[in-house]
Amino acid sequence: MSGALRDITAAMKIVTIAASVGLLVMTATAQEPVIAIHAKGMIDVTSGARVNDATVVVRGKRIAAAGPSASVAVPAGASVIQLPTMTLLPGLIDAHVHLTLAGDPVMNARATLEAGFTTVQDLGSQPYANISLRDDIAAGRIVGPRVVASGPWLGISGGICDFNGIGVKGADAFRARVRADVEHGADLIKVCVSGWLADATSHPAQYEISDAELIAAVDEAHKRGKRVAVHAISEGGIAAAVKAGVDLVVHGGFPSAATVATMKQKRIYELPTLFSLSRSQPDAAAPLADAMKKAVAAGLPIAFGTDAGVIRHGNNAREFESLVSIGLDPAAAIRTATINAAAAVGMPNDIGVLAKDRFADVIGVEGDPLSDVKALQQVAFVMKDGVVIKGR
Repeated sequence: MSGALRDITAAMKIVTIAASVGLLVMTATAQEPVIAIHAKGMIDVTSGARVNDATVVVRGKRIAAAGPSASVAVPAGASVIQLPTMTLLPGLIDAHVHLTLAGDPVMNARATLEAGFTTVQDLGSQPYANISLRDDIAAGRIVGPRVVASGPWLGISGGICDFNGIGVKGADAFRARVRADVEHGADLIKVCVSGWLADATSHPAQYEISDAELIAAVDEAHKRGKRVAVHAISEGGIAAAVKAGVDLVVHGGFPSAATVATMKQKRIYELPTLFSLSRSQPDAAAPLADAMKKAVAAGLPIAFGTDAGVIRHGNNAREFESLVSIGLDPAAAIRTATINAAAAVGMPNDIGVLAKDRFADVIGVEGDPLSDVKALQQVAFVMKDGVVIKGR
């Protein structure tokens, strides 16, 4: 075969391969379902404004477009969902739950999703049960929210998180547990720093973990690219955690003005869980609320967390009223469970906003949550990853 003929043959093969690849891409694109959701309105969570007569276009698992219906082009052949009385929001995010506590985890997961929480961060289970649940949901074996999971609680022997003897002692042991959790597939590490509210109010400077143990856990986790969330309520415990470089502080607490300033500067979110704390420890509810009001007024970054498992799964939205009670307006309260919580679970570019290329997590409620956050307790429509879970 001549050189010229070989070149022509090779070129024809390349064209044939390219055409085949192009056909496959076109076929895959054509097979992606396209859904247009028309609603009375939607919440632009970034600005805190309501958009009247809104449309969200979903292609496959992602949002293709969202905004005023007049400015959103709906592709020919799209399936259309009409929600003429509803307001749309991004799927809500609870950055502190325990799906394997208080009942059947499968039912807990479904109740959470049907309540409009399409992503959660599970901050403690035994023994790695929340990681198994996360994987079952991701594989489609169980219906539930997208789960970011920490694995077991990590605390000192004899401390508040030493459930069935899982506590450890010494910096080396804390490092070893972090390594074990990462090997088991943990997305982040949960460290228990202080006691509960009664301890925090009576002994504000105290916390139960040593500085060396805390620093070791944070350092080991960060070396492995994992975030660290801490149970810290006392003034001293929160200050030590922030100094050690943690990423999240869970539960409402008593941060000093200096600690709040550092958390504001470094964008370290606090997840107050006020509704659950007020029910489980009512005697300390008033001083806690006062401390949180001062911290919020000083600019403390807040993300949404409920400690569900302590409260009933599916009642997560009760926390919005508590957030409004400490000084957040409804728009800011909604941001805690959307934009802020997306960052708090490590997914700031995928969830939390109704916008192009975000995951197609969409919920619908009757009424206007910007006027009354109680509307978020009655979610009538839920879509996760482009699949309708509840309502049409």
